[in-house]
Amino acid sequence: MMTLETRIDLVGNSMRTIAQRLSERGFQFDRPAAILPGPEPGARKAIARIESEIGAVPRALRLFWLEVGSVDFSGSHPEWGGCDYPDALVVYPPSLAIEELEEFLADQEERLRCDLPYLVPIAPDFHHKANVSGGMWYNVSVPAVADDPPLNDEWHGTTFVGYLELAVRWAGFPGLSRCPAHSWPVAELVGDPITGS
Repeated sequence: MMTLETRIDLVGNSMRTIAQRLSERGFQFDRPAAILPGPEPGARKAIARIESEIGAVPRALRLFWLEVGSVDFSGSHPEWGGCDYPDALVVYPPSLAIEELEEFLADQEERLRCDLPYLVPIAPDFHHKANVSGGMWYNVSVPAVADDPPLNDEWHGTTFVGYLELAVRWAGFPGLSRCPAHSWPVAELVGDPITGS
């Protein structure tokens, strides 16, 4: 069985390959600077702040933030269709988790009274990614409940790394799995799939 470190490393390498292939095939990214910018300079400090205020950040998320950073495959291709909600792979950088932490701390008593604990935002839900009003953003719980925690409010019912691996298998767009008639060249974009997960 592969270690969490190896799985994150494989996912990161696969994301870089897919991003390059998407670009080569004319995919139009919504935010080119956010595709795979690498780890944020303040990532370690952000993790330490979350852990001092709330509790342990899940190991898988910590590894991802420190090794890969963040990712945003939001965008479209003029010739690829057949799926209204492709659920582009997005993982927010830790600075966004700090913004959410600040909002939580400013209203902590009321939020806890209403059973609204601090959650680390991971990505918009698949509706919001398509610019349609949707539901709660994908998130993970803190303090950590597992090294590779459940990805809350995401429709596959999997873990954080499980979702990343699933997204990679679908060329960064796991929503395509619900669209059998789509015309996206998934096999060409993915190349060699991640194995052993």
